[in-house]
Amino acid sequence: MKGELVRVWTEDGLQLQGLYCEPQRSSRLPAVLHIHGASSNFYRSQFLDRLADKLVDRGYAFVTGNTRGHDIVNTLYARDPTASRRMGVALEVFEECLLDIAAWLNLLQERGFQEMILLGHSFGAHKVAFYAAETSDERVRGLVFMSPADQGFWLESVGEELEPMLRSVSDMVASGQGKRLFEGSIAPYPMSARTIYSLFVSAKSDIFKFGRPDEPWEVVARLNCPILAMMGTVAEFTRPTPREALATLRAKAVSTPRCDTIVVEGAPHNYRGYGTQVTEAIVGWLNDVVGA
Repeated sequence: MKGELVRVWTEDGLQLQGLYCEPQRSSRLPAVLHIHGASSNFYRSQFLDRLADKLVDRGYAFVTGNTRGHDIVNTLYARDPTASRRMGVALEVFEECLLDIAAWLNLLQERGFQEMILLGHSFGAHKVAFYAAETSDERVRGLVFMSPADQGFWLESVGEELEPMLRSVSDMVASGQGKRLFEGSIAPYPMSARTIYSLFVSAKSDIFKFGRPDEPWEVVARLNCPILAMMGTVAEFTRPTPREALATLRAKAVSTPRCDTIVVEGAPHNYRGYGTQVTEAIVGWLNDVVGA
């Protein structure tokens, strides 16, 4: 995977880094933007190497970009060169992903692309779905969800500690102590009170409710562009089987012209060792949906 190191500024003045891969031939195809999962970053996922090479060979531009939630804790430059801001998955607020994704789409537009595909892996799938539903950005031509997770599956493991924890978190946010860090069953890594509040109280990221098919799927129901969703069969974060989970997703995607699903047999959540299968699935879908 060869490309150009790029930096963007978000609307609220934070700098994010990523990699831009130029297509090998001029085309009118959409660009593809990859958004990483929780505690990851723009370069960690190993399926990206093969996917980026194949995409640019077929005429697609490709960007993989950091969000403010990259890694567990990071330090982001602010526009004031003497200032910075601590962020990372430990401190991010989910709703602010709108600013991060918009910054990367604006970069692609500056490079001459008017249409984009959003590809989100793991928690990144939640972010791209939320962005598409909340903004109705006409530049977004399609969505690829790689191993979206069910937040309810996560919360089930907390048990009786959940309600007291969420009450405590809500009180801390209300009293200005939102940056206090927690560890424990609700947090697989240190997470601030405001981060936990964002995820499990305001819960805008509770999008793929695989274990709760009778509940409304408000975000998914509003998505009106083509969707590809895939899962592996090893260590996915859902109680129903991957096939059952993806069947529910198809049923809930009531506004999209098409929702295609793929189960990658034997693949783990991070798709290590399955880069070829992932690449062929995504590129084949793109060629079918927008390649013509």
